[in-house]
Amino acid sequence: MNTKNNENIDFADEKEHIAAVRAEAKRSFSLTGIALTVILVITTALQYLLAVAVRHFTKTGSAFAASSWCTWLITFIPMYLIAVPVGLLIFKKIPAEKLERDKPGAKDFISALLACLPVMYAGNIIGTLLSLLLSGGTAENGITSYAMDTNPLKIVVMVFLAPIIEEYIFRKQIIDRTVKFGEKTAIIFSGITFGLFHQNFFQFFYAFGIGVIFAYVYIHTGNIRYTMIMHGIINFLGGVAAPFVISLLDLDALNGISSVGDEAEAMKIMKDILPGLAIYFTYAFMLFALSVAGLVILILRLRRLSFDRYPERLQKGERFRTIYLNAGIIIFVILCTISFVLALL
Repeated sequence: MNTKNNENIDFADEKEHIAAVRAEAKRSFSLTGIALTVILVITTALQYLLAVAVRHFTKTGSAFAASSWCTWLITFIPMYLIAVPVGLLIFKKIPAEKLERDKPGAKDFISALLACLPVMYAGNIIGTLLSLLLSGGTAENGITSYAMDTNPLKIVVMVFLAPIIEEYIFRKQIIDRTVKFGEKTAIIFSGITFGLFHQNFFQFFYAFGIGVIFAYVYIHTGNIRYTMIMHGIINFLGGVAAPFVISLLDLDALNGISSVGDEAEAMKIMKDILPGLAIYFTYAFMLFALSVAGLVILILRLRRLSFDRYPERLQKGERFRTIYLNAGIIIFVILCTISFVLALL
């Protein structure tokens, strides 16, 4: 037996296998980028067309056209009813992996949820500061108007529809189709695409951070409903509970109390705004305490994280080029970058 020839054959087979894995990965990540691009383009185009149609077919000063109902419907119907279903047709062209199922205990679920809080608030601070720095202090967070809206559609969209659809896309669809190339690869990729899809610096960092946590939870449970619930709770805290608590504050009265000359009148104003202040500071303290607890959990759990369910199949020097330097992802990143720039103007 010629050992040298056998070694050459084995080496050739290994090179062939590595090339095949790389080609499969490049196709999967590129199609994923194309699917996300299609969702982004269809959503943006239909939002614009609907806005033009509303302005054209409704009378000037129409109550509906000027209402938040119109804004919510124009913003989310194109994405949820048209763009996402079209994107899912592209995702179906990518072979999917069936994840192992593992039911987490209540303690694990609560720990993961608490770990999201410091990541979310830190990411929000970084994103806000960077946006203001890059824009010279003029950039505005577009999500604020939605969060402060009192329209009941806000709860339906932010707490239920958005968590369900976003988790289905960015965790289930993306991870099921990329985890076969490595657990860490899928987790980071899911977080990056989730952050980019928000199309602004205000949301990118916290979306990336909690996206990474959600991805880890999904891979280690194999059940998307856990991250959907976590996502809904996070959105409720930031988009519903916080704006409601802030609305209880009479900021005008609080700012004007120092200019009131009559002490009795000042005390009366203080008495009126005290309940709102008490609720606000109680809520703020509760979130601060939970965030500190989440930070401690995050630090302690980082040492015990395992990534051995799905080993990395891409060569270390080839990962970035294979995952991100392909047609689909490049187009998606370019479009998101344009949106990031426009959000700063």
